[in-house]
Amino acid sequence: MNEIEEVREWLETVTGEKGLEWEITPQNIKYLQDLRAKNLQKEKLIQVTLAETEKLSHEYEGELKRLDKILKQLGIDSSLLSTTSASYLQVLADSCSLLEEDNIGRGLEVALSRALLQQANKAPSIATAKAKIEAVKIENLKLYSQLERLEEAVKLAKKEGDEDLELT
Repeated sequence: MNEIEEVREWLETVTGEKGLEWEITPQNIKYLQDLRAKNLQKEKLIQVTLAETEKLSHEYEGELKRLDKILKQLGIDSSLLSTTSASYLQVLADSCSLLEEDNIGRGLEVALSRALLQQANKAPSIATAKAKIEAVKIENLKLYSQLERLEEAVKLAKKEGDEDLELT
């Protein structure tokens, strides 16, 4: 197929009209070929974008089905949820994801128990760190108190020095 036939067929598919008349010059052919190439490239990009959008839509629908499954296990009708309840449900779903647990029930309880145990195991080191922080705060308060007293002593000494200079 030659260049002119390719351009003619492309124009017919784009416009939907057969037998379009146009002046066939090297400049027009070059321009229409460039336009055709850009158009085909953008069509491919649109197809990729549509495919990605469709994929994301399927993922979203899958997540909705998973959330509905969780609600059914809890005995809750999803159509009756308020926005606050929906937020709590999202937190629950996120918690399941973090704990790598897809099921509500025994598996989630075990995963939560493990997380609480880890938190409990870290409690002594957290308490020690808090105690050290409090000790540093108390020490800082003592230093600020001493600094304040020294500042008052310097002011008093300066005042007495100024009075002595006036007397002499």
